[in-house]
Amino acid sequence: MSTVDDPADLPSACGWTAGRPDSCSTEPPVGERADSAATAMVLPIRPHSAYVDGTPLFCLAGEAVLAWNYAGLVAHLDPRVPIYGLQASAEPRTIRDYATRCLAEIRRIAPHGPYQLLGWSAGGFVAHEVAVRLRAAGERVRVVVLATDPEASAPAPLPADRIASLLGVDSPAFDAAAEGSTTPTSDDTAAAINAAMAGTIDVTGDDLDRLADLSATAARMVAGHRPSWLLGDLTVCIPGREPGGTDRLDPGATVRRWRPYVEGAVTGFVLDATPRDLTAPDVLPEIARILATAPPSARTTC
Repeated sequence: MSTVDDPADLPSACGWTAGRPDSCSTEPPVGERADSAATAMVLPIRPHSAYVDGTPLFCLAGEAVLAWNYAGLVAHLDPRVPIYGLQASAEPRTIRDYATRCLAEIRRIAPHGPYQLLGWSAGGFVAHEVAVRLRAAGERVRVVVLATDPEASAPAPLPADRIASLLGVDSPAFDAAAEGSTTPTSDDTAAAINAAMAGTIDVTGDDLDRLADLSATAARMVAGHRPSWLLGDLTVCIPGREPGGTDRLDPGATVRRWRPYVEGAVTGFVLDATPRDLTAPDVLPEIARILATAPPSARTTC
């Protein structure tokens, strides 16, 4: 890792107030399918409780749609830190619209700061916009974005099998492609996810098709988006390798491209990973160290 430094009614998934330090329930309302908790806008990864009472971390999925891949942070962050995933459960129109929905849920869970925000790709732009609004309201916010570049091309949407891969599940589509057989249906991929997740998630083929549509919408939001002016600082995690695995020639360019949108310092950490791998299990320990503001294990500086 190297470093770069520069001087609408929405259902409330849970509630967290100073006088009510109980955890968010993951049980769906009576009469709804069990998978609604797995794909709802708020995913309580490690919810607030009497013993989990640190500064909450909100992880934004962006075009990944589901935030389950952030669950690996539990093993690497201070056990007092509550962790919530914010998923794309309703079709967003713009980054700012998406941020409005996320901010409403964040305020329902934690009415006052301090806050920590983490967002990948399109979710990084949403995290940045949420931080803009929270800081303008006088809140203390630490914001970290992953593989988020104001001048990069819009990200590619994720089809159902790629959503499965982000969950660490090998979709039947990969094996079928290798064998030259008929491409499996979304129902086949859903069955593979449910089996691999051992009962922790229950999705159908229709769910995956809807999530793929949401991914496409979230990816399109990035085209033409220009970030708002952010008071304070920004931390950027930059993939050191291109999607194909080759080294990036100028990873520090991402920091330079963020500077016009940030009042304070833009600090970049270049990680030995492709953009998609920045939330992979072997990279999450590095992300956790950055979130905890531990001294970076820098190798080079751009």
